[in-house]
Amino acid sequence: MLKIGFNGKYKVLHFTNEIGGYIIGGIATFIEQLYKFHEADEGFVHIYDGDILDEIDIRRYSGDRDILAIDYREIGKLSRFEFDIGVIHFYGLDYIMDSGIFRDKKIVYVIHSVPTPEPYFLDNPFGGHIEVQRSFERLCEEADILVCVSNCEREKLIRLYRRYDSKTRVIYNGIDMTAGEIKRDIMGERKIFGFLGRLDYRKGLLECLKEFRDVEGKLMIACDNQDIAYMGEIISFIDGAKLWDKVEFIGWVSGKRKENFLKAIDALIVPSLYEPFGYVVLEAGRLGTPVISSCRGGIYEIVGEEYRYVFDPYERGELAECVKRFQRDSVDVVKKEVDKLAERVRMFNAERMAKEYRKLFNEISN
Repeated sequence: MLKIGFNGKYKVLHFTNEIGGYIIGGIATFIEQLYKFHEADEGFVHIYDGDILDEIDIRRYSGDRDILAIDYREIGKLSRFEFDIGVIHFYGLDYIMDSGIFRDKKIVYVIHSVPTPEPYFLDNPFGGHIEVQRSFERLCEEADILVCVSNCEREKLIRLYRRYDSKTRVIYNGIDMTAGEIKRDIMGERKIFGFLGRLDYRKGLLECLKEFRDVEGKLMIACDNQDIAYMGEIISFIDGAKLWDKVEFIGWVSGKRKENFLKAIDALIVPSLYEPFGYVVLEAGRLGTPVISSCRGGIYEIVGEEYRYVFDPYERGELAECVKRFQRDSVDVVKKEVDKLAERVRMFNAERMAKEYRKLFNEISN
């Protein structure tokens, strides 16, 4: 157990496995953004597996206060700390309910994603993944309040579990806007595109590559390599389609390297089959990078129904046609859409997000 300015007495404790950059994902981005604007009575508990992380580096965390890193086998030790509200951020942490630390506490479960396959079917929404379903349902049942990160995710939850309607709220994710927006030039010729995301089939990279055969341009791919089987499928397709002259893998990017990546491309393609929210759209939009986006899930709530560069990833040919439309459009038309996106992105700022969570915490503690 490692304390980083952790005082042991808080109104709110957040429990997560994604903090400190050890796991890549939307929850990690959310926690990083929330931490920037958290209040003094709010702490963060990083639960990790010591067999995988044999050493914790405090330099990886976002700050030097209100953080506790603890091996999951030591969860019982949390009983020595005081808190009123426990906020759980991942269904896979349901086992901490057995520790007894939540006795007489209010519980909030933030549903960053209803963990179904994509697409999912109502008669078997979890695709036979029984343990995932049990963990998810357990947290949903035991939580006093459920928070979804977009309206579409709330609708998905209620479609599957109507009984949770009355205790479910929506608080949109947000990104730090205090650094200000960055205006950038739009090129007349636009041929360099980017993909940024985890190597997960739901991110739609394979579908993007299939469409990219009909696009004049190059796709820069910034992703991890955690799913070896899916990466093999991607490589096999590129080989078979002879696309290597149009594709370049640059590995995972974060921090300044991510910002430079987003500035270097002519547009970011977000081909997700479904996205509960879509942090990458905020990251690109804040930097003035055009986004060519799937219409599935929370992304559409960010870009809005009037945004010009939106496609349905399930409709063959739509992505390629959307990219071509972006390439044909004049600089003025593209600038107008980029400005429109920037205006939408300003609605999703992290300070507003933190205030909405604080309002919820105050409400349920009274």
